[in-house]
Amino acid sequence: MKKLSNIIVLLFIVFLALSCTKNTKTEVENKNLPCQRIVSTAPSITETLFDLGLGENLVGVTENCLYPEAAKAKPKIGKAFDINVEAVAALKPDTVFVLSAYGELAGKLQSLGMKTVVVEQSTVRGFIDSIDVFGKSCAIEENAAKFKEKFVPYLKENTARNSEKKVMILVGRDYESSLVKDAYIVGKDGFLNEIIMLSGAENVYQGDMPYPKIQLEGIIALNPDIVIDVITASNLTPEKLGFLKKSWSEIDINAVKNGKVFVKTEDFWSLPGPRFVKIIEEIKNILE
Repeated sequence: MKKLSNIIVLLFIVFLALSCTKNTKTEVENKNLPCQRIVSTAPSITETLFDLGLGENLVGVTENCLYPEAAKAKPKIGKAFDINVEAVAALKPDTVFVLSAYGELAGKLQSLGMKTVVVEQSTVRGFIDSIDVFGKSCAIEENAAKFKEKFVPYLKENTARNSEKKVMILVGRDYESSLVKDAYIVGKDGFLNEIIMLSGAENVYQGDMPYPKIQLEGIIALNPDIVIDVITASNLTPEKLGFLKKSWSEIDINAVKNGKVFVKTEDFWSLPGPRFVKIIEEIKNILE
Protein backbone atom coordinates (compact mmCIF):
# COMPACT_ATOMS: atom_id res chain seq x y z
CA MET A 1 0.00 0.00 0.00
CA LYS A 2 2.83 2.31 0.93
CA LYS A 3 4.51 1.47 -2.37
CA LEU A 4 1.34 2.37 -4.27
CA SER A 5 1.09 5.68 -2.41
CA ASN A 6 4.68 6.51 -3.31
CA ILE A 7 3.94 5.77 -6.98
CA ILE A 8 0.88 8.02 -6.94
CA VAL A 9 2.86 10.87 -5.33
CA LEU A 10 5.63 10.41 -7.88
CA LEU A 11 3.17 10.51 -10.79
CA PHE A 12 1.57 13.66 -9.36
CA ILE A 13 4.97 15.37 -9.12
CA VAL A 14 5.83 14.36 -12.69
CA PHE A 15 2.43 15.65 -13.93
CA LEU A 16 2.92 18.93 -12.08
CA ALA A 17 6.37 19.35 -13.52
CA LEU A 18 5.12 18.68 -17.04
CA SER A 19 2.26 21.14 -16.55
CA CYS A 20 4.61 23.87 -15.37
CA THR A 21 6.90 23.19 -18.33
CA LYS A 22 3.95 23.38 -20.75
CA ASN A 23 2.69 26.67 -19.28
CA THR A 24 6.14 28.20 -19.42
CA LYS A 25 6.50 27.11 -23.03
CA THR A 26 3.09 28.59 -23.91
CA GLU A 27 4.01 31.90 -22.32
CA VAL A 28 7.24 32.03 -24.31
CA GLU A 29 5.38 31.15 -27.52
CA ASN A 30 2.78 33.86 -26.87
CA LYS A 31 5.52 36.43 -26.41
CA ASN A 32 6.85 35.51 -29.84
CA LEU A 33 3.48 35.89 -31.56
CA PRO A 34 2.81 39.11 -33.51
CA CYS A 35 0.23 41.72 -32.50
CA GLN A 36 0.60 41.30 -28.74
CA ARG A 37 0.76 45.08 -28.24
CA ILE A 38 -1.30 46.83 -30.91
CA VAL A 39 -1.96 50.53 -31.44
CA SER A 40 -4.88 51.58 -33.62
CA THR A 41 -4.90 55.02 -35.24
CA ALA A 42 -8.52 55.06 -36.49
CA PRO A 43 -12.01 54.10 -35.21
CA SER A 44 -12.67 51.71 -38.11
CA ILE A 45 -9.40 49.89 -37.37
CA THR A 46 -10.22 49.61 -33.67
CA GLU A 47 -13.66 48.19 -34.38
CA THR A 48 -12.25 45.65 -36.83
CA LEU A 49 -9.60 44.49 -34.36
CA PHE A 50 -12.19 43.96 -31.64
CA ASP A 51 -14.37 41.95 -34.03
CA LEU A 52 -11.35 39.81 -34.90
CA GLY A 53 -10.85 39.00 -31.21
CA LEU A 54 -7.80 41.22 -30.74
CA GLY A 55 -9.38 43.77 -28.42
CA GLU A 56 -7.38 42.64 -25.40
CA ASN A 57 -4.17 43.13 -27.38
CA LEU A 58 -4.92 46.80 -28.02
CA VAL A 59 -2.72 49.03 -25.88
CA GLY A 60 -3.62 52.34 -27.52
CA VAL A 61 -6.46 53.90 -29.54
CA THR A 62 -7.58 57.39 -30.59
CA GLU A 63 -9.98 59.62 -28.68
CA ASN A 64 -12.44 59.04 -31.51
CA CYS A 65 -12.52 55.27 -30.92
CA LEU A 66 -15.81 54.95 -29.04
CA TYR A 67 -17.01 51.56 -30.25
CA PRO A 68 -17.20 48.98 -28.88
CA GLU A 69 -17.64 50.20 -25.30
CA ALA A 70 -14.38 48.54 -24.21
CA ALA A 71 -12.45 50.83 -26.57
CA LYS A 72 -13.25 53.83 -24.40
CA ALA A 73 -11.11 52.45 -21.57
CA LYS A 74 -7.98 52.03 -23.70
CA PRO A 75 -5.04 54.48 -23.40
CA LYS A 76 -5.39 57.37 -25.84
CA ILE A 77 -2.87 58.55 -28.44
CA GLY A 78 -4.64 61.74 -29.57
CA LYS A 79 -7.40 62.37 -32.08
CA ALA A 80 -7.72 60.40 -35.30
CA PHE A 81 -6.53 63.40 -37.36
CA ASP A 82 -3.89 64.44 -34.85
CA ILE A 83 -1.97 61.40 -33.60
CA ASN A 84 0.65 62.01 -30.90
CA VAL A 85 3.58 60.00 -32.21
CA GLU A 86 5.44 60.27 -28.89
CA ALA A 87 2.42 58.81 -27.08
CA VAL A 88 2.39 55.91 -29.52
CA ALA A 89 6.10 55.23 -28.97
CA ALA A 90 5.66 55.34 -25.18
CA LEU A 91 3.23 52.41 -25.38
CA LYS A 92 5.97 50.26 -26.95
CA PRO A 93 3.72 48.63 -29.54
CA ASP A 94 4.84 45.68 -31.62
CA THR A 95 2.34 46.63 -34.36
CA VAL A 96 0.70 49.93 -35.34
CA PHE A 97 -2.16 49.92 -37.86
CA VAL A 98 -2.61 53.06 -39.97
CA LEU A 99 -5.12 53.98 -42.68
CA SER A 100 -3.70 54.42 -46.18
CA ALA A 101 -4.93 58.02 -46.17
CA TYR A 102 -2.38 58.81 -43.45
CA GLY A 103 0.80 58.01 -45.35
CA GLU A 104 2.78 60.76 -43.62
CA LEU A 105 1.92 59.32 -40.19
CA ALA A 106 2.98 55.85 -41.30
CA GLY A 107 6.33 57.26 -42.42
CA LYS A 108 6.94 58.96 -39.06
CA LEU A 109 6.16 55.80 -37.12
CA GLN A 110 8.38 53.68 -39.35
CA SER A 111 11.25 56.16 -38.98
CA LEU A 112 11.07 55.58 -35.22
CA GLY A 113 11.48 51.85 -35.72
CA MET A 114 7.87 50.87 -35.13
CA LYS A 115 6.32 48.11 -37.20
CA THR A 116 3.62 49.93 -39.13
CA VAL A 117 0.95 48.18 -41.19
CA VAL A 118 -1.07 50.27 -43.64
CA VAL A 119 -4.66 49.26 -44.43
CA GLU A 120 -7.10 50.64 -47.00
CA GLN A 121 -10.60 51.14 -45.57
CA SER A 122 -12.01 54.07 -47.54
CA THR A 123 -14.37 51.83 -49.50
CA VAL A 124 -16.46 48.76 -48.71
CA ARG A 125 -14.28 46.52 -50.81
CA GLY A 126 -11.19 48.12 -49.31
CA PHE A 127 -12.49 47.27 -45.85
CA ILE A 128 -13.17 43.66 -46.91
CA ASP A 129 -9.64 43.30 -48.30
CA SER A 130 -8.17 44.85 -45.14
CA ILE A 131 -9.41 41.85 -43.15
CA ASP A 132 -6.83 39.71 -44.96
CA VAL A 133 -4.12 42.19 -44.01
CA PHE A 134 -5.07 41.97 -40.33
CA GLY A 135 -5.16 38.19 -40.55
CA LYS A 136 -1.71 37.92 -42.12
CA SER A 137 -0.10 40.58 -39.92
CA CYS A 138 -1.39 39.02 -36.69
CA ALA A 139 -1.13 35.35 -37.73
CA ILE A 140 -4.90 34.79 -37.45
CA GLU A 141 -5.62 33.98 -41.09
CA GLU A 142 -8.24 31.32 -40.31
CA ASN A 143 -10.17 33.57 -37.96
CA ALA A 144 -9.97 36.45 -40.43
CA ALA A 145 -11.27 34.26 -43.27
CA LYS A 146 -14.31 33.26 -41.19
CA PHE A 147 -14.97 36.89 -40.26
CA LYS A 148 -14.67 37.97 -43.90
CA GLU A 149 -17.15 35.32 -45.01
CA LYS A 150 -20.03 36.99 -43.15
CA PHE A 151 -19.83 40.02 -45.45
CA VAL A 152 -19.98 38.10 -48.75
CA PRO A 153 -23.81 38.24 -49.07
CA TYR A 154 -23.65 42.04 -48.97
CA LEU A 155 -21.07 42.46 -51.73
CA LYS A 156 -23.38 41.92 -54.69
CA GLU A 157 -25.48 44.81 -55.88
CA ASN A 158 -29.15 44.27 -55.19
CA THR A 159 -30.58 42.62 -58.31
CA ALA A 160 -33.99 44.07 -57.46
CA ARG A 161 -32.67 47.60 -57.99
CA ASN A 162 -35.39 50.20 -57.82
CA SER A 163 -33.79 52.78 -60.10
CA GLU A 164 -36.70 55.17 -59.61
CA LYS A 165 -35.59 55.74 -56.02
CA LYS A 166 -32.86 58.35 -56.13
CA VAL A 167 -31.02 58.86 -52.86
CA MET A 168 -29.08 61.88 -51.63
CA ILE A 169 -26.78 61.45 -48.63
CA LEU A 170 -25.41 64.55 -46.91
CA VAL A 171 -22.20 64.17 -44.92
CA GLY A 172 -21.86 67.77 -43.80
CA ARG A 173 -23.50 71.20 -44.01
CA ASP A 174 -23.79 74.52 -42.19
CA TYR A 175 -25.29 73.34 -38.90
CA GLU A 176 -25.79 76.87 -37.60
CA SER A 177 -28.10 77.96 -40.40
CA SER A 178 -31.88 77.55 -40.28
CA LEU A 179 -31.65 76.71 -44.00
CA VAL A 180 -29.91 73.79 -45.67
CA LYS A 181 -26.80 75.34 -47.21
CA ASP A 182 -23.14 74.58 -47.92
CA ALA A 183 -24.08 70.91 -48.11
CA TYR A 184 -21.55 68.20 -48.96
CA ILE A 185 -23.23 65.23 -50.58
CA VAL A 186 -21.99 61.76 -51.43
CA GLY A 187 -20.65 61.71 -54.96
CA LYS A 188 -19.06 59.18 -57.25
CA ASP A 189 -16.41 57.74 -54.97
CA GLY A 190 -16.32 56.51 -51.41
CA PHE A 191 -17.96 53.83 -49.36
CA LEU A 192 -21.37 55.52 -49.01
CA ASN A 193 -21.78 55.60 -52.78
CA GLU A 194 -21.07 51.87 -52.80
CA ILE A 195 -23.57 51.43 -49.98
CA ILE A 196 -26.30 53.11 -52.03
CA MET A 197 -25.69 50.73 -54.94
CA LEU A 198 -25.41 47.66 -52.72
CA SER A 199 -28.74 48.63 -51.18
CA GLY A 200 -30.49 48.56 -54.55
CA ALA A 201 -30.92 52.32 -54.90
CA GLU A 202 -29.36 54.99 -57.11
CA ASN A 203 -27.27 57.97 -56.13
CA VAL A 204 -29.12 61.14 -57.18
CA TYR A 205 -25.77 62.74 -58.05
CA GLN A 206 -24.21 61.29 -61.19
CA GLY A 207 -21.30 63.70 -61.62
CA ASP A 208 -17.58 63.01 -61.26
CA MET A 209 -16.87 64.81 -57.99
CA PRO A 210 -16.38 62.61 -54.89
CA TYR A 211 -18.10 64.97 -52.41
CA PRO A 212 -19.58 67.97 -54.23
CA LYS A 213 -20.59 71.04 -52.26
CA ILE A 214 -24.04 72.29 -53.24
CA GLN A 215 -26.53 74.89 -52.11
CA LEU A 216 -30.30 74.74 -51.68
CA GLU A 217 -30.89 75.47 -55.36
CA GLY A 218 -28.78 72.44 -56.29
CA ILE A 219 -30.73 70.19 -53.96
CA ILE A 220 -34.01 71.35 -55.48
CA ALA A 221 -32.66 70.80 -59.00
CA LEU A 222 -31.57 67.23 -58.17
CA ASN A 223 -34.94 66.59 -56.52
CA PRO A 224 -34.04 63.40 -54.57
CA ASP A 225 -36.72 60.86 -53.63
CA ILE A 226 -34.91 60.09 -50.38
CA VAL A 227 -32.65 62.32 -48.30
CA ILE A 228 -30.35 60.92 -45.61
CA ASP A 229 -28.74 63.68 -43.56
CA VAL A 230 -25.79 62.17 -41.68
CA ILE A 231 -24.98 64.23 -38.58
CA THR A 232 -22.61 62.49 -36.15
CA ALA A 233 -21.47 65.47 -34.08
CA SER A 234 -20.76 64.46 -30.48
CA ASN A 235 -22.36 67.60 -29.03
CA LEU A 236 -25.73 67.15 -30.75
CA THR A 237 -28.56 67.95 -28.31
CA PRO A 238 -32.24 67.03 -28.85
CA GLU A 239 -33.01 70.73 -29.38
CA LYS A 240 -30.26 71.06 -31.98
CA LEU A 241 -31.42 67.90 -33.72
CA GLY A 242 -34.97 69.26 -33.90
CA PHE A 243 -33.64 72.53 -35.32
CA LEU A 244 -31.72 70.67 -38.06
CA LYS A 245 -34.66 68.44 -38.96
CA LYS A 246 -36.95 71.47 -39.28
CA SER A 247 -34.63 73.03 -41.86
CA TRP A 248 -35.89 70.50 -44.41
CA SER A 249 -39.60 71.14 -43.87
CA GLU A 250 -40.15 73.83 -46.52
CA ILE A 251 -37.93 72.53 -49.31
CA ASP A 252 -39.79 71.69 -52.53
CA ILE A 253 -38.41 68.21 -53.30
CA ASN A 254 -39.98 64.74 -53.55
CA ALA A 255 -38.27 63.53 -50.38
CA VAL A 256 -39.94 66.23 -48.28
CA LYS A 257 -43.34 65.83 -49.97
CA ASN A 258 -43.32 62.07 -49.32
CA GLY A 259 -41.88 62.20 -45.80
CA LYS A 260 -38.64 60.58 -46.87
CA VAL A 261 -36.09 62.80 -45.11
CA PHE A 262 -34.06 60.92 -42.50
CA VAL A 263 -31.48 62.29 -40.09
CA LYS A 264 -28.92 59.69 -39.00
CA THR A 265 -26.77 60.33 -35.94
CA GLU A 266 -25.18 56.92 -35.32
CA ASP A 267 -21.40 56.96 -35.72
CA PHE A 268 -21.27 53.93 -38.02
CA TRP A 269 -22.80 56.04 -40.82
CA SER A 270 -19.46 57.82 -41.14
CA LEU A 271 -17.17 54.82 -40.59
CA PRO A 272 -16.27 52.33 -43.35
CA GLY A 273 -15.99 49.48 -40.84
CA PRO A 274 -17.76 46.21 -39.95
CA ARG A 275 -21.10 47.92 -39.28
CA PHE A 276 -21.52 48.99 -42.91
CA VAL A 277 -24.03 46.14 -43.12
CA LYS A 278 -26.30 48.10 -40.78
CA ILE A 279 -26.31 51.02 -43.22
CA ILE A 280 -27.31 48.71 -46.08
CA GLU A 281 -30.15 47.23 -44.03
CA GLU A 282 -31.39 50.68 -42.98
CA ILE A 283 -31.44 51.96 -46.57
CA LYS A 284 -33.22 48.81 -47.72
CA ASN A 285 -35.88 49.40 -45.06
CA ILE A 286 -36.26 53.00 -46.23
CA LEU A 287 -36.73 51.80 -49.81
CA GLU A 288 -39.55 49.44 -48.87
